Amino acid sequence: MSSSDRSITNSDCIVIGGGISGLITANILHQKGLQVTVLDKGKGIGGRLATRRISQEESIKGVFDYGTQYFTVENPQFQVWVDDWLKHNVIKEWCQGFREADGKPRYCGVNGTREIAKYVAKDLDVQTNIKVVEMSYDKKWLVETENKQHYQADVLVMTPPVPQSLDLLDASLIVLPLDIRFSLEKIVYHRCIAILALLEKPSNIPAPGGMVVEDNSLVWLADNYQKGISPEGYAVTLHATPNFSDYYWDSDDAEIAYKLLTSAADYLDSPVIKYQVHRWRYSLPKTFYHEPCLALSEFPLIMAGDAFVAPNIEGAVLSGIAAGTSVAQRFKVNS
Repeated sequence: MSSSDRSITNSDCIVIGGGISGLITANILHQKGLQVTVLDKGKGIGGRLATRRISQEESIKGVFDYGTQYFTVENPQFQVWVDDWLKHNVIKEWCQGFREADGKPRYCGVNGTREIAKYVAKDLDVQTNIKVVEMSYDKKWLVETENKQHYQADVLVMTPPVPQSLDLLDASLIVLPLDIRFSLEKIVYHRCIAILALLEKPSNIPAPGGMVVEDNSLVWLADNYQKGISPEGYAVTLHATPNFSDYYWDSDDAEIAYKLLTSAADYLDSPVIKYQVHRWRYSLPKTFYHEPCLALSEFPLIMAGDAFVAPNIEGAVLSGIAAGTSVAQRFKVNS
């Protein structure tokens, strides 16, 4: 990989992926005084902490959480972060159960889940629309992007879905130990098709505005208006089942929308003004790595994400904490 004629951005650590795992790792290292650069190929950060707006004229503005819908807390390490988010009004309690209350808070972003990612990243060097295409290691990591930018660091943290990370390692001719490679190749993900539907009038989804659907095509419905993030528009998120998503993955948007909106018709109970279709290729991991993160001893490469702990925000955060701790130990700063 040639870096001639190109300036190189130097840092202590490069984090590939601006989802919550990568942002937590970067945040921890930044707090410890390390220089961290986060590179994300998307337009916005957050990964599945995804919020989008759809407008119809000036008066109707729908706000949709269309990836992660809510989260709960079990682990004390995660509770520390959640307490901070609550204190700074980034999140709120949505409810304590959907069909019936169980006393366990379900949290969501006050203005959508992407705001959580933005808050975690507020003091970080995060660069979006940056796709990494090649990496090499010779005492330091050298990372090249699609638009020929170059970044150099002592440690590299990879947090994309595992198949994407493996593809990037292969493209860079970086060989992992065979036992680790085999373990990582076993990690596979469900796909999920989401529909963002802007309605003419309030939906018929029961309070508090979220429900698991036992249906061949739908698994989840959420009313973002009831949730409190879409006060100026009746915005409903539909998530398809893994089987439906696999079968109709390559179908056109109109066919997918027709089938899913028809399945949800009784719960929507309203004409649809506008809709969008989003395909989550790596929605939820089906299988997991056996450690909260992977830290190689051969060279300073660490992998993290929700496929290392659990398929939810808490799992992704705990993996990010583990990765941050591992990097801090390599730099011999307090972990």
